[in-house]
Amino acid sequence: MAETLTISPTSLKYGETTTAMMFYTDTGLIWGNIIHHEEILPSRILVGMTVPEFISVYHAKILFTQPNFISNPISHSEIHIPTKKIVGYHLMPPQIDQIDYDETEPNRKMESITAYLGAFTLRGLIRISEVTTVKSNLEVLKSEFLTLYDLVISHSHKKEMSPIRTNMGYFRIRENLFAV
Repeated sequence: MAETLTISPTSLKYGETTTAMMFYTDTGLIWGNIIHHEEILPSRILVGMTVPEFISVYHAKILFTQPNFISNPISHSEIHIPTKKIVGYHLMPPQIDQIDYDETEPNRKMESITAYLGAFTLRGLIRISEVTTVKSNLEVLKSEFLTLYDLVISHSHKKEMSPIRTNMGYFRIRENLFAV
């Protein structure tokens, strides 16, 4: 899965670049390149003020991962994902995302958390106030996505699939299960 994916430079407009990303839906995992403006952080594409209706993934592969059926990856030149169907996403390893918090901020802690996205299990950390719990933090969050850190993502039924490791990812708060 970690192969380098490229888009012809002639297909990019002035100021555009590509980034390899992974997207999770209820039915599977999609990975490939997205095209975005150089000044926009690709990992924040669904947490900003102007969220697109579709995310277009180029040189894309999809792996259907329902619990009783696991396909081999299927390749497409383009896959267009309705953003409402995306339950999680992150940069494709080995890329590392820019941390979105101040490490010196007082009264904050990292708490271990497990999230379940269909057939995927995510083990990582959530950053919360020292005086709150994971439950109370989830209840008051107004954003669509929760940021998880130091993630190890595995498939619960496909043990031969190597775990995906990433420093940060975004997951829909009201579409996934979170456990402590």
